[in-house]
Amino acid sequence: MDEIKLHQFREKLELLGYSKRVIKDYPEYVRLFFAWLEKEENIAAVADILPEHITGYHAYLQYTKLKDGNYLTTATIRTRLQTVKTFYTVMHQEKLIENDYAPLIIMPKRRRSLPKHVPSEKEMQTLLDSIRPTEPITIRDRAMLELLYATGIRNQELRELVVENLDLTEKTLFVHGKGAKDRIVPVGEWVVPYLREYLEAARPLLVNPRTPSDWLFLSKTGRIITNGNMGDLIRKYAERAGIASLITPHSFRHACATHLLKGGADIRYVQELLGHADLSATQIYTKIDISFLKKAHKRFHPRERQEPDGD
Repeated sequence: MDEIKLHQFREKLELLGYSKRVIKDYPEYVRLFFAWLEKEENIAAVADILPEHITGYHAYLQYTKLKDGNYLTTATIRTRLQTVKTFYTVMHQEKLIENDYAPLIIMPKRRRSLPKHVPSEKEMQTLLDSIRPTEPITIRDRAMLELLYATGIRNQELRELVVENLDLTEKTLFVHGKGAKDRIVPVGEWVVPYLREYLEAARPLLVNPRTPSDWLFLSKTGRIITNGNMGDLIRKYAERAGIASLITPHSFRHACATHLLKGGADIRYVQELLGHADLSATQIYTKIDISFLKKAHKRFHPRERQEPDGD
């Protein structure tokens, strides 16, 4: 295949100031593309490549198994296609090839990774019950973490709540979400007593008279609770309760979503609750633990209940 074009590509990457890694790796990845074209499509020159050849290469990357039986990861596929995309962009801009197919190359979406650890319902109960609301800080912590689990709001969204965001009469919370996407979420009946106790008995004692603040949940000094503070206090209660140390503030969001879906909630309701713009972001929670679905399937599906035929 076209070794001259590969050499020109490498030279242009150097002249344009690309990193040493890109200069080293990208021409080699394009060489793999060329080798596939020559073997599978009998294409020996860059000028003969058509858009359908690139589509075919994408399909090859997507569905060809490796020697160990696994498929290429999405990250690897994206890298392979990105090198071809860069090749067309650079070479066309430098007037070294006639056609620019870069705009036609669509990157596959990254697969959303599943949370490493989602606390079970029992773990969440154990953790929350380990917080005895007996003084201002523990009253605050119990109310705050109950609310975090009840609503599935993000750590930052919780910390940046102001008092007026909470409506105990309507049992709702107004949340300023990511990307300026605001939403109203239900608080949960059981959380209301914890919140009321916090607002009436604990928060007034945490307010700093010299610098009064509207933040709903206040630190010991009357300021906003930092991300580090939040992580530390959750780790403290998790360790005290004997729960896995992998629990983080975001684990509460994962737990809320997973437990709602497990309980039978519609996925679009959970999407709205979490403030996901894209349903695919919510769908990761349907993949975390389907053991309860497997049990139900085995118990209720008519084909599962049939006795196997004898010989």
